[in-house]
Amino acid sequence: MNKPIRYGIVGVGGFGGTRRKTLRNAGCFEIIGGVDICDEVFAAAEKEEGRPFKRYQSVEALAADPQVEAVFVSTPAHLHVEQAMIAAKAGKAIFVEKPLGHNRAACVELVEYCEKNNIPHGHGFSLRYNPLWQCVKKLLDTGALGRVVSVSGATMHTGGLAFKTNNWRFKANENPGGPLFQCGIHKIDLLRFLFGEGKWLAGYVNRAVTTSSTDDAYVLLGTFGHVPCTLHSHYVASYRHALEIYGAKGDLFITEFPTKLEHKITDLTSGFEPVHDLTAKILPSAAELDSLREFAAAVRERRQPVMSGREGLKSMELIFDAIRVSTEIR
Repeated sequence: MNKPIRYGIVGVGGFGGTRRKTLRNAGCFEIIGGVDICDEVFAAAEKEEGRPFKRYQSVEALAADPQVEAVFVSTPAHLHVEQAMIAAKAGKAIFVEKPLGHNRAACVELVEYCEKNNIPHGHGFSLRYNPLWQCVKKLLDTGALGRVVSVSGATMHTGGLAFKTNNWRFKANENPGGPLFQCGIHKIDLLRFLFGEGKWLAGYVNRAVTTSSTDDAYVLLGTFGHVPCTLHSHYVASYRHALEIYGAKGDLFITEFPTKLEHKITDLTSGFEPVHDLTAKILPSAAELDSLREFAAAVRERRQPVMSGREGLKSMELIFDAIRVSTEIR
C-alpha cells in the first residue's frame, strides 16, 4: 500500500509539466515514461524529474507497458477522450485534465466504460483546490454571508483578438463553446463546488467580433444550488477571472491572478459598510495534493476517486447546455 503508483503521461510538456510537479509533491507517484512530440520537452522533463524515463512512440505503446498503472492525459483538450479511452481499454487507471472532451457522446462513453469496468477515472479540476477557493468555501460554510442571494462570475481574456487562425481554439469542432470550453469550465466547476448542481435558464452568445467560427462571448443566467448566477465568458474582453457573491449579511469580491479576497459586511445601523481585505489571511492548503493522494488510493482499490470523470462530465454537460440555451446576437 505504501508503494508509489507508477504512471505514464501523455503530453510531457506544457501543462503536463505542471501536473508532473504536483505528482512529485504528492509523494505517492513514480513516473515511468511519457509521450510527446518534442525532443527538447523530454530533455527538460528528465532534468525536472532528476532522472531519465521511457519515451514511448504512441499512447498505445505507453498503455501496453505492464509497468504503468495509471495514465495521465495532459494534451490539448480535443485529444483527451480518444487518448484516455486507449489507456482505459488497456486496463489502466486514467486521469484526464479539464475539460473532459469536445464531443458529448464520446465523453459519456468514456465515463460509462470506466464505471462499468472498474477503471479508476480521475479528473483535473485543480482550481477548486486552490487556497483562495478553499478559503471562500469555508467562509460560505460558516455562514459569513448569511443567505446567498446572487452570484456573478467572469472568465475572460483578449486571446480571441490575438490567436492565429489555425489555433485549435478557433476550430469550432475542437473547441465547442469557445471561451466556455477552455476557461469558463473552471468557473462552472467552482459554482458547483461552492453552491451545488446547476442548470442554465437562458443565455446570449456573440460570434461576430473575431473572424473565426468559434464563439466570442457568452452571457449566461442560471441557478446553482437554487442560487441565481450569471456567468460572463469572453475571448475578446480584457483579462479577468473573478467571482462576486452577494449575501444578506455581506458580500465577497474575489479576483484571481492576482489573488484578492474582499469581504463587505452589511451594517444596517451606521449606514457605513466596511470592506475588509482578507487576502493576507488566505492560508496554504494541501487540498490539491490530498486529492491526488486520494486518486492514488482509488487506483490501488480499483474504484472511482472523489474527483472522478463523472464530475468532469457534469461540468461538460453544462457547457453543452449553455450552447443549447444561448441565443445568437446578430
